[in-house]
Amino acid sequence: MTNDGVVVNMTELNKGFGNNGSSGIVVFDNFVDVGGEQIWIDVLHATLEKGLTPLSWTDYLYLSVGGTLSNAGISGQTSRFGPQISNVLELDVVT
Repeated sequence: MTNDGVVVNMTELNKGFGNNGSSGIVVFDNFVDVGGEQIWIDVLHATLEKGLTPLSWTDYLYLSVGGTLSNAGISGQTSRFGPQISNVLELDVVT
């Protein structure tokens, strides 16, 4: 996947987390608690079930939340709603 670099597989973080024990996406009334390993298409589906959508998401929805936020989350919607990182209430960074 990369030459002379590091790829971190974050899918193991998705085991046994969240409101039903299998999802790292918990939708509240006015915000979403999302694990960095989640991909944006799953966040979109979870929010649509509650009649909500993220203000800003990537142009390609099969990227991880943590990956896009680490690069500010620039997309075609940036001019209207700002980059994704501008719509984040809180981040917990694990090193």
